[in-house]
Amino acid sequence: MKKAILPVFACAVMLVACGGEKKVKVYASGKVKIEGNNITLEPGTSHEDKDMSVSGTEITVDNGSGKTTVAVPEDGLYVLNLKTDTLVGAYQNVGEGAGVSKISQEQLQTKIDSLDQLTRGMNVTAANRNFCIAPGKIQKISGNTASQVVGPFLKLPSSFEGGKELEVYKFSTNKEIAELIEKLKKLQ
Repeated sequence: MKKAILPVFACAVMLVACGGEKKVKVYASGKVKIEGNNITLEPGTSHEDKDMSVSGTEITVDNGSGKTTVAVPEDGLYVLNLKTDTLVGAYQNVGEGAGVSKISQEQLQTKIDSLDQLTRGMNVTAANRNFCIAPGKIQKISGNTASQVVGPFLKLPSSFEGGKELEVYKFSTNKEIAELIEKLKKLQ
């Protein structure tokens, strides 16, 4: 009986010691300083993004006019929006298939409608792997902390490291998406 308890106890200790990870991608308007689970935001007009690892279940954000806490309840990859604009994003199929060189007018209209709905928070679900994150809010993106997040004002890389399973999400501000929609409408 004692022999059976020891391996079970050892496994439980190893699981607790290894644990999971909580990673947060922080997008902000202004300067960000991260110390442990605390973020100090100096509001401004510049764009900044930072990565942080979280221990515990919450982050404290001090924006100069007060402190707020945001919950990080479970392991995974999160996006925290400290920008003044809503962030929208979605999973990207990269490295799959030959790609599309031409799309029909019907497909173009579908893309425009989809982008418009995304900016308004419509049809946003975890199953669709798309997101609409209001300022001051946090959203779990994936249980896979090795996922890649490409943020606002950046383009997807033209290539990715081979041999790795890719899980890539692209985020933009609502303003960026509105500009993209206007460009796409000109192609109709």
